[in-house]
Amino acid sequence: MPPPVPRTSLIVEGNVSTSWCARIPGLRSHLGPVLGLSLRNASRAVNQMRFGHAVDSLAALKSTDLLLLAIPEESIAPWIDRLLASPFPWNKCAIVLCSTREDSAMLTPLEASGAHTGSLSEMDGFSGQRYLFEGHNVALHRLRRLIEFSSDARIVEIKPRHRPVYEAGLSFAAGMTFPMIAAAVDTMRAAGLHPKVAEAAVENAVTSAIRAYLRAGRRGWSGPVARSDRNELRRQYKALFDVDEELAEMFLTIALDYLAETASRPRTKSPPPPKDN
Repeated sequence: MPPPVPRTSLIVEGNVSTSWCARIPGLRSHLGPVLGLSLRNASRAVNQMRFGHAVDSLAALKSTDLLLLAIPEESIAPWIDRLLASPFPWNKCAIVLCSTREDSAMLTPLEASGAHTGSLSEMDGFSGQRYLFEGHNVALHRLRRLIEFSSDARIVEIKPRHRPVYEAGLSFAAGMTFPMIAAAVDTMRAAGLHPKVAEAAVENAVTSAIRAYLRAGRRGWSGPVARSDRNELRRQYKALFDVDEELAEMFLTIALDYLAETASRPRTKSPPPPKDN
């Protein structure tokens, strides 16, 4: 028999009906008290979500096992002050910040008072089936009893206070990849390809690279950059420079950055010599 779902409460500000927080699996069936800046604010949130019940004081939360904070960044510190100023100990409570940016570092004063802190966010691209968590194990276990026991959704854990590292991974994957893809399409168009054909060719190349990585890891990387083939890269750079100097400089910068980095590493095997055309 699974353990009981934790007694769950919510502190909320703003229009919760459009927030991913209102879609957290298990919340509709198990949410209890909802506290806002006023009873009117809490009642509005309950009416928007159509579950939970509005309360007007922290006293209504004193028996909570899992307290979710769906509040904007600028409101975190004032709410922490209110929680710490209340006469109720929070050392048995798991307090989780629902945020797409901030992590449990924001809740350090509550952690120091004995609360089990953490942060939770919905992961983009998973249609509400994956949630990112970092923080204390007690908070994680209670969230799992709320989310995973009532749905197919799963919680993905990262190291505590490592939210910015995870976001750096997203920047690599999307923020830095996007201009590279745009540059690749522009380069192929400079070669004379129709825009749609250029986009399809780049899509195929990117998809193939992803598949190769998932299949073989770094060993799946191929091409002149992976081989440190300076002769081939030089040939491509010169041809590109003749048609678009700006793209050529971007190409050169990326190639040189990689080659400079790899040149400083000890080699266990020399790259194959360039083939004659």
